[in-house]
Amino acid sequence: MANNLYQIVVDLTKSLGAASFVIFIVLAIVYRSLRLGLISIIPNLFPLVATGALLVAMGEPLFISSVCAFTVCLGIAVDDTIHFLSRYRQELAAADSVDDAVRATYITVGTPMLMTTIILVVAFSTVLLSDLPAHRIFGAMACATIGSAIIGDLLGLPALLAYFEAGEHKPKATE
Repeated sequence: MANNLYQIVVDLTKSLGAASFVIFIVLAIVYRSLRLGLISIIPNLFPLVATGALLVAMGEPLFISSVCAFTVCLGIAVDDTIHFLSRYRQELAAADSVDDAVRATYITVGTPMLMTTIILVVAFSTVLLSDLPAHRIFGAMACATIGSAIIGDLLGLPALLAYFEAGEHKPKATE
């Protein structure tokens, strides 16, 4: 039984890695930019690393529930990245600079992203009241992953865009 459980965790971990790679490929294709695909990796890996560090700090091993939390929350984290990048692309088309586009994007989608994150964290935090340790670990990991994802998307992603996209944008034509 222990071998089967170990194999399940290994398989779920591999699928998490595969999902991360597929997300990068899909974002690069959708936005027609290898650069944006690469930029999007960091804010989406940040919550996984932060949550992994929390798991280690808590002294918890990798269970099925924790790997499932990683997988579910990766999807939620990518959702915010997609919202930010989609709006950024719209703003960039009308902006004079990447900094202006990032600023306008932040103002436009920052509050909805933050509110969604707060609601999700509050909802997942109710699981922390469970009597079952696996449920509490899942809830803690979900809260940590979603909470750190917003940091990656509202602090890391704009900074990465401002730094790596600055030389690539041609200002809009003046009329």
